[in-house]
Amino acid sequence: MFEIINPIAVLVATLIGYFLGWAWYSPLLFQKVWMEARGDNGSNSEQNGKKEMPRIIAYGFATTLATAFSMAVFLSITGANSLTEAFQIGLLLCFGFVVTLKFGDLIYTNIPPHWGKRAQTVFIIDTGYQIALFTILSTVIWYISNL
Repeated sequence: MFEIINPIAVLVATLIGYFLGWAWYSPLLFQKVWMEARGDNGSNSEQNGKKEMPRIIAYGFATTLATAFSMAVFLSITGANSLTEAFQIGLLLCFGFVVTLKFGDLIYTNIPPHWGKRAQTVFIIDTGYQIALFTILSTVIWYISNL
């Protein structure tokens, strides 16, 4: 199974997925709204961010790499025959596992008030990123693997 995984496809998809996350949680897109919804005013981020940033970058890259590799395995196992099938597999995996888990987090959130706008905003931003990530990873891996 692992011998038919295209490592170049996994690496390219990882880089694209990592930069998607960087953009998603940056001032370009949702950083301000996301931080406000989490109750983060940025003061801790500025103090701890500089010394923690190399670790955050490494962990973020590692988790994206693990997700991309897992996606490549699922695409291989399912034998996706088209870009559309790869996209659908990405959506299925995301909604079947990630969205349901994140919704569980929303149900038991400690962001007051429970089910409030702040908790829902965090859920929507985080889940939106995961949906975008999974569909991009699945389509990039399939496309490069089938060049």
